Amino acid sequence: MADWSWKQAVGERIVQLVGERQSTILKLEDLYGFTDEISELFPQNRNIHAKIRQILQRLRDDGFLLFLGEGLYRLNLDYAELEIEPARKGKVGIEWPETRKVLKTVRLRDTFLASEIKRRYGNICQVCRIPLPLLKGRYYAEGHHLKPLGSPHYGPDTPGNIIVLCPNHHTMFDRGAATIVPDTLEVRHHLEGVFERKQKLHVACWHFLSHVYLQYHHARIFGRTETER
Repeated sequence: MADWSWKQAVGERIVQLVGERQSTILKLEDLYGFTDEISELFPQNRNIHAKIRQILQRLRDDGFLLFLGEGLYRLNLDYAELEIEPARKGKVGIEWPETRKVLKTVRLRDTFLASEIKRRYGNICQVCRIPLPLLKGRYYAEGHHLKPLGSPHYGPDTPGNIIVLCPNHHTMFDRGAATIVPDTLEVRHHLEGVFERKQKLHVACWHFLSHVYLQYHHARIFGRTETER
């Protein structure tokens, strides 16, 4: 499987460890504790420990981890794709050493694959193409899975199932208010006038959206909402 799948497997377990131990520091051996679990995800790989070390290096290069030396790492809480919830005053939580800030939870905002696709689109919505600027020259967008990952849909985390949206359009697609017509890529809303006539989704030449997942969203999510109106 692709390295982004490995990044997801290792990254999720790093965030899990941070939450359980209430510390951003972890050892290489901590990840080795997931060897059996990860082996089930990647049964073709017979050298799990070597692959974990390789992925930790790549996560460090991405800025997700900070390497402290001698097999020690720290989750970088400044990483753009981490969603952090501060703890209430006086509550025990995860300490952010640089500022002595106490956090309640840390989770991944998007999958690593969605994050990579957002990066390639410059974090600009494929519907409106309007940048949403943040500080330090960064832009914000969200990854949307046309066939949702969770129950009851169980869609895949694959490039053909992901589009990049601003928060407003992400909410429209999540709630079934907007859709992409599978055969034409025309963007539609239940209400007239929300989108320009014949407005189409911007799709880069490297991004091959799956007709199967476009159809799933159009029929099962947008279509269901239409029948409930």
